[in-house]
Amino acid sequence: MKLIPVFIAFFSISVFNGSAETIHNCVRASTGECIVYDVGAGNPRLCDAQACRLYATLGNHYLAHELSHSKLEAVIPARTLVFAADMEWFGYALYNRLRTHCALSKRLSGHCAIGVGFRLASLHYEGKENRNLSLAEDITFLFQGKSTDLYAKGENLFDTGWQGICGERLKEPVRTTLGVQFHFSESVSCAIESYWEGDRNLFGRFGTLYDIGKFQLRCGVTGPPIVPSFGCGFLGKNFRLDLSSRWIRNLGYALDCGIGYTFIKKESEVPPINE
Repeated sequence: MKLIPVFIAFFSISVFNGSAETIHNCVRASTGECIVYDVGAGNPRLCDAQACRLYATLGNHYLAHELSHSKLEAVIPARTLVFAADMEWFGYALYNRLRTHCALSKRLSGHCAIGVGFRLASLHYEGKENRNLSLAEDITFLFQGKSTDLYAKGENLFDTGWQGICGERLKEPVRTTLGVQFHFSESVSCAIESYWEGDRNLFGRFGTLYDIGKFQLRCGVTGPPIVPSFGCGFLGKNFRLDLSSRWIRNLGYALDCGIGYTFIKKESEVPPINE
């Protein structure tokens, strides 16, 4: 057995158990991982979706083939609810993780909205014959003001956990996020978030977004430890193309690219009025 794949597998499992790392889509990854800039099921403003859309993310950590990941997301608005689902994959033969997530969001009033989601995770690693399964729930609350949005999210609630190598029951830590987003104009906004993971200390995120016509610039930071991120995107009528990069000290770059498509309904043709 080669040493490098075994080391990567050990590193991957340590990351999964220690920080419960989730694969973020390209846009969120470039804005300091702020949830309010998520273009998929994790956005607190999911209730405002007006059209069906798809978004796919492909990425890699530290230029190692074994640390590649992918994610596919779909948002489907209905009459009074908005439904979203995503599926993400991380790893390789010795270690891999598959997650599926479904979310529902509903607007309670002109200023308030609430969302609920369920996530099923399937984990496989060398030495384990069967895949480990775990189910968790998350809840989101949003309050929208004239130029400021307040939001809160609880993740990994009521987690069933999975069985470890020694037979112990392991669970992902409960994650609580509190955030505020400032809208300086239709083109410029920034978000500040704080979050806790179980009994660990306080963490912070900062992200900003700037629209220049069809071009979009994004940057952010998360920590500690301090991890800067930046990215850009091109937004067409239906398509969008995004790139992002994060720099982790002593490890290297985490790179992502994303592509999305929005199913915009064609306006019905109005017959001309005969004078």
